[in-house]
Amino acid sequence: KLSKFISFYLKVKFMENIENVIKNYREEAKEMLGELVSFKSVLEEYRPESDAPFGVENKKALAYLLAKAEKDGFAVKNVDNYAGHIEFGSGKEILGILAHLDVVPAAEEEWDSNPFRLSIRDGRMYARGSIDDKGPLTAAYIALKILKDKGFEPKKRVRLIAGCDEESGSRCLERYLSREEKPDLGFSPDAEFPLIYGEKGMLSYDIYGDVSDDVIAEFICGNRYNIVPSLAKMKLKISLEEAYLKYLKRTGYAGEIKDGCYIAYGTAAHAMCPENGVNAAYILFRFLYENTDSKLAQFFNTYYLDDTTGKKLGYDIYDRDMKALTSNLALVQIQNGRLRIGVNCRVPLDSHFAVIEACVKKAAEEYGYTYKILGTSKRHYVNPDSSLVQTLMKCYQEVTGDYVNPPITIGGGTYARAIGNAVAFGPLFVGREDVCHIANEYIIEEDFYKAIEIYLRAIYELSRI
Repeated sequence: KLSKFISFYLKVKFMENIENVIKNYREEAKEMLGELVSFKSVLEEYRPESDAPFGVENKKALAYLLAKAEKDGFAVKNVDNYAGHIEFGSGKEILGILAHLDVVPAAEEEWDSNPFRLSIRDGRMYARGSIDDKGPLTAAYIALKILKDKGFEPKKRVRLIAGCDEESGSRCLERYLSREEKPDLGFSPDAEFPLIYGEKGMLSYDIYGDVSDDVIAEFICGNRYNIVPSLAKMKLKISLEEAYLKYLKRTGYAGEIKDGCYIAYGTAAHAMCPENGVNAAYILFRFLYENTDSKLAQFFNTYYLDDTTGKKLGYDIYDRDMKALTSNLALVQIQNGRLRIGVNCRVPLDSHFAVIEACVKKAAEEYGYTYKILGTSKRHYVNPDSSLVQTLMKCYQEVTGDYVNPPITIGGGTYARAIGNAVAFGPLFVGREDVCHIANEYIIEEDFYKAIEIYLRAIYELSRI
C-alpha cells in the first residue's frame, strides 16, 4: 500500500501543472510543424538503392527531424533514409511511437492556401500533413521533449520512429525493422481518438483489357490506391459535347470540356471511407452509360458505379467487430486501346480475400478482361482488454473527460500493424471532420495542443514501469 501511495504521489507531482508547461512549448510546436509541412514529401519514384529512396524532399524532411532531435539532446539514427528514430531513456524494452513524414499528393488548385506552407486561420492549422501525419508526429515529439526537459527517466527505451513511405506501402518500416529492434509495445499517432484496436485487412487489384474498339480514346483518373479520385479526364472518338454539358447541368456534377477533353471534378476522400467522396470516374462513366453503347461503361454500371461496398461484385461483407468491407475505385487509365482499372479494398477478415478474388475473376472473365491481385495485408487486432489499450484509454480520458466513447476499429492501415503489440492512437478527436487525403487538410489548433498532453501522459505511463 505504501509503495502504491508513493507511486501515486510521484505521478501527481510530476504531472502537476502540466497544461501550463505545455503552453510554454506551443510556439516551438508550431514552428516545428511549419518546417515539416514545408517539405513536399510526396513519393514520385521509388529508387531502392538511392540515398533518397523516396525522393529528395522525403530525405530532407527526415534530415531536419533528426538534426533537430540531436540538437535537443536525443540519440538519433538514420536507417538508409528509409526511416529514422529518436531515442530517449534506457532499459531492455522499447516503447515505440511510430509516425510518418511522407504525405499524399496535393492538387494545389483545389486548396485555398499553399498546401506546403502552414496557414493558421480561424483556429485551424492548414497544410498537407497537418493531421496525416506531420502534425501528430510533431505532437509526439514535443511530448517526448517535455518529459526529457522535466527530468523524467523512463524505464524503457522510448523511440519515436519516423518513416518516409507509409502512404505507398510502408517499405520504409520494412527496411527499418530489418536493421533495428522491433519495439515491444507502442502506438501510432496516425488515426483517431479514443483508440483504434483493430485495422481491417487490405487487398488491391488491377483489371486489364483491350478496349481499342470502344468509343473512349483516352481516360486518365487517379494516382493512388488509397484516395478516392477527385479528377477524371477523357477523350472520345465521337462528339458528345452538347450532351455532356446537359448531363452536368441536370445532375449538378462539376465538370467542363476543354480542348476536346471531357473533365469531371469529384471530391477526394480516404480509401477507407470512399462513401465520403465523389468519385470523378463514376461521373464520366455514368454519362457514357446513359449516352453510348460503350461496353466498358456497361461493365462499370454492372459492377462499380455508385458502389463503395463491393455489393455489385458480390463481395460486400460485414463483420460485427471490424464492420463493413469498403471498395475504392482508385485508378482508371486508357491509352492506346489498353485498359487498367485499380481498386483498393479494406477487408474485415483475412478469410475474405479469397471471396474477393473469386468475384473479381468472374466479373473480369465475363467481359473478356484479365485481373491481378497486387497484394494483401492481414488485419491487425489487439485485445481491447489488454493493458496497452486500457492504459492509453485512461490517458485519453484523464485529459478529455470523455468516458463515453469506446475504442474502435477502422479500415485504415497504420504502422501499428507492423509491430503487433501496438495500436493507433489519435490525433482526430471524436466528432471532428476527417480531412485526411483531401484538399484543405487541417488540424484544429487546440486539438493539436491537447494531443501533446495525451501523448505525454501515454509515454509517461507506458515507460515508467
